Amino acid sequence: MLRLFRYFLAAVILLLLAGAGFLSFYLPTLRPRLKERVISAMEQRFDADVQLADLQFSLFPEPQVDGEGLVIQHKQWGNERHPLIKIQHFHAQTDFTTLLDWRNHVNQVVLDGLELHIPPRGPSTGAGVQPGHDTTRLKFLIETIVARHGLIEIEPRDPSKEPLQFPIENLTMHSVGPGEAMTFTVRLTNAKPPEAIDTSGHFGPWQRDDPRATPISGVYTFHNANLSVFNGIGGTLSSEGKYGGVLQRIQVEGTTDVPNFSLKKGGAAVHLATKFHSIVDGTNGDTILDPVDAKFGHSEFLCRGGITQQVSGERGKTIDLQARTKYGRMEDILRLVVNGKPILNGNVEFQSRILIPPGKQQVADKLNLDGQFHLTQATLTNERDARFLKLLSERASGITKKDQGEKGKVASNLFARFVLKNGNVHLAKLSFEVPGAQIQLAGNFNLVSSAVDMKGDFQMHATLSETQSGFKSLLLKPLDRFFEKDGAGFEVPLSITGTRDHPAIGVTVFHRTFTIH
Repeated sequence: MLRLFRYFLAAVILLLLAGAGFLSFYLPTLRPRLKERVISAMEQRFDADVQLADLQFSLFPEPQVDGEGLVIQHKQWGNERHPLIKIQHFHAQTDFTTLLDWRNHVNQVVLDGLELHIPPRGPSTGAGVQPGHDTTRLKFLIETIVARHGLIEIEPRDPSKEPLQFPIENLTMHSVGPGEAMTFTVRLTNAKPPEAIDTSGHFGPWQRDDPRATPISGVYTFHNANLSVFNGIGGTLSSEGKYGGVLQRIQVEGTTDVPNFSLKKGGAAVHLATKFHSIVDGTNGDTILDPVDAKFGHSEFLCRGGITQQVSGERGKTIDLQARTKYGRMEDILRLVVNGKPILNGNVEFQSRILIPPGKQQVADKLNLDGQFHLTQATLTNERDARFLKLLSERASGITKKDQGEKGKVASNLFARFVLKNGNVHLAKLSFEVPGAQIQLAGNFNLVSSAVDMKGDFQMHATLSETQSGFKSLLLKPLDRFFEKDGAGFEVPLSITGTRDHPAIGVTVFHRTFTIH
């Protein structure tokens, strides 16, 4: 028994000496070999030139690897302003078998200072909008990646344009295996309006030959963003939706809700809600909206168009939309744009091109419109004005004071063809109708100064003498033939000048203009 124990002890000592010899030889070579493994894996996966400033490891209590200054420069995009990926520091937790190169499994990698720069173009003639089919395998199966304080930057095609940037607060990705899509959750910081975007979904597999063809899909939420950072509008925005596609072309469907949307030079706040479908070009941030369904009050609008950078080197984007009403109420629009009680109620049909160029001016000052609206069955809310309009309608229809009906309101129709630019509204045609009368005008109205300069005609179905009764009617009878024109019983030239609050109405009779203030 003693002899057996001596043999066993000698064997153990020999094994320990052999192990010590092996470790004395292997450990000094492990760090450079491990560094070479990391560099080789990254070079193959990303088709890149890889630099790694430093790599250290420890064995206890479990194998851990720390790296500094990882830079991955894509071989096909060597002339870009930034490398594809930069990582200031990474920390990996693994096991002994992976450390000794017997298998490739990493439990977790924590990244600090991650910068991902998506290039604007690839070596091919053009990136597709369908996911690529890259089958390059990542040598390591990484269970979880955690990134803190990072940045995603998408380079524009035009070098004079600003890149699209999304600061990363927290990013977690799971099952980063060979040829697999990564599941992720991330909180991004939106630049304008400033607020956090929470999103989760799938990213990948990474397309090393053309990163723009890398698939991405997921859902997002965005809450309590302050719209007052934009000149001319205010409110608190929330949004949620889903997206999918590839980095170059991402389709987004979602909703927005602004319970207190307002124009800073307008009237009261309204509850604005939208449903939208959009296509986002991930290489420059241009967005195509097709369509946007917007609702506030009892009105609903349908918009199509885009938010794009139209001039090379210009900061900011231009909003260019075609908008029309699906159903509209004039009081809703007036409540949004004018302080105080709306002066009109009625159905409105509206269609216009809406153009808002970039710039620091408030929205109301740089808004361009080119369109038309049709107001039907409109009534005035002010009782005095409503009585005057009813009286005008009755006289124009030949109903005299003796025969006029009971008190009430008459409905009017209003049609306008307009162009708004630089705060000035040019009305190529303005038609106002009540039963028995019609006003046709054209001219300008300045939104800043409220100055009015419009000219046209006033027509009545009745003749001048038919507006009166008795002796007054007889006296006016000889004048009827001077004012009859083109089937109208009465027509005179009309002008409106002055301001919105103090208009001057001019009527031309026998080549003389009489002004009514």
